[in-house]
Amino acid sequence: MVAQPAAQAQPQAENRPAIAWEDCPAEVTIDRAQCGRVTVPTYYGHPDRGTISVGFVKVPAANPSARRGALFTNPGGPGGDAYGWAGNDAIAWPQAVRDEWDVIGVQPRGLPGSTPVRCEEAGGSEADVFLAYGKLVRDACEKGTPGYTNSLTTENTARDWEEVRKALGEDRISIAGLSYGTFLGSTYATLFPQHTDRVVLDSAMGTSLTWNGLLPAQRAGYEGAYHDLFAYIAANDARFHLGTTPLAVYERWAARIQRESGVRPTTLPPNAKIGDLPPGLEVVGQPGADLMTATGALRANANFLADKVTHPNSVPVTSTTFAITREVGPRPETWEKFAEHLAGQRDMAAEGIGGLSEQDQQKFMDAAMQAQNMQALIMCNENTVPGDPTQLPLLVWSNFVTGDFNDVFPALWGSGTACSGRGPVATPVKLSGAHLATRPLMLSGTRDPQTPYRYQGEIRDAMGAHQVTVNGPGHGHFALGNKAVDDIVVDYLRTGHTAATSAPGLH
Repeated sequence: MVAQPAAQAQPQAENRPAIAWEDCPAEVTIDRAQCGRVTVPTYYGHPDRGTISVGFVKVPAANPSARRGALFTNPGGPGGDAYGWAGNDAIAWPQAVRDEWDVIGVQPRGLPGSTPVRCEEAGGSEADVFLAYGKLVRDACEKGTPGYTNSLTTENTARDWEEVRKALGEDRISIAGLSYGTFLGSTYATLFPQHTDRVVLDSAMGTSLTWNGLLPAQRAGYEGAYHDLFAYIAANDARFHLGTTPLAVYERWAARIQRESGVRPTTLPPNAKIGDLPPGLEVVGQPGADLMTATGALRANANFLADKVTHPNSVPVTSTTFAITREVGPRPETWEKFAEHLAGQRDMAAEGIGGLSEQDQQKFMDAAMQAQNMQALIMCNENTVPGDPTQLPLLVWSNFVTGDFNDVFPALWGSGTACSGRGPVATPVKLSGAHLATRPLMLSGTRDPQTPYRYQGEIRDAMGAHQVTVNGPGHGHFALGNKAVDDIVVDYLRTGHTAATSAPGLH
């Protein structure tokens, strides 16, 4: 996976950065993949302020005679690993894409593989965390990588793409961005329309939410994703035997979290059905079920507080099942495995970090912390949304009492605490597709928990994209096992247009 690729014809009058070819990291599992890096300015507006290294993986088209071009892609974040997304054979890229395009993943600056941001331990008291969290993170990372943190912006990352494009000798590139990757890809297309071919925007984030508004907008979406997950499991009770209603599955889920952590979660239960009524009360019918639904949040909090009496130091986040649920909730392609986990038919924890050696677990945790710090730096560097002090009570309750990260993260960002003491240093590029030769394609999920459907029109309108509505749950739809969506995208990448306006979701 390190063989020097054949040189391509150089475009006229364009300075091509030199590529240093190297072995691919472990995340890259495709044999024909090639990995390299280029040197770029730390600050494009101030080239005298030093340089950094940007790594990338290139997976050449499997059928060179059918090759149509280069497809640059990003899996989201900010902080998603481009090596594992573009170069790993576990990702369900359609075979037509693998055959006809070079798939390119440019590792975002700040992550390992490019020049990483190194952050020392932040320290500080609990009061400091609430009053100056953003400053604590920035100062800790400045100590490890002086002069680097202000460069971590979406615009600079897009300009890194341009340097890789030039280095590879591509006149134009196509783009497939997922989630934050839609913002990054659209930024590139806005800055360099003359070098942009097709653009696929999968689950676009709302630009008006950048950034303090994003996680609060996800809070209700995650609750809905959990309810969709429980409904899927209930609909397949003959296989999983976890209950025939979403609420019955929720109760089994909550009981498992209690066994693992000592307390039940405060997560909002799904709506009750007549079958959820206690024996003998079925005659009450739907009004009784509606009453159960109306008191769902109260019951969840009462159960949690009752558990706290006997387990005062326990919080649900110590449950591996609770942590896994947050990961799988937005991803319907993983629901079957999770249902098997909840039913005791497999152990997803052992298949993930729980199955790693102690040394590898530490590497995993270090990489996760680094990605989290880089994400916080980017989001605070270009934040445009003021904090909302009314979110502070939820932050205090969830952080110090329930320990529920489904509430902690939205409240942390919504209140402004995440960027407290750290003001923005850059203004995001105003997106526009006005100069693109080919109209972008947007995929918008109706029950997307992470980039809610009601906000996806913001990038669509700015970029002039053609929208395909994916009816169903899930965040991300292309290259994730949805054949109907994959067929639409492949047709668009080949022809530059599609007549499709809707597609089914996975569940």
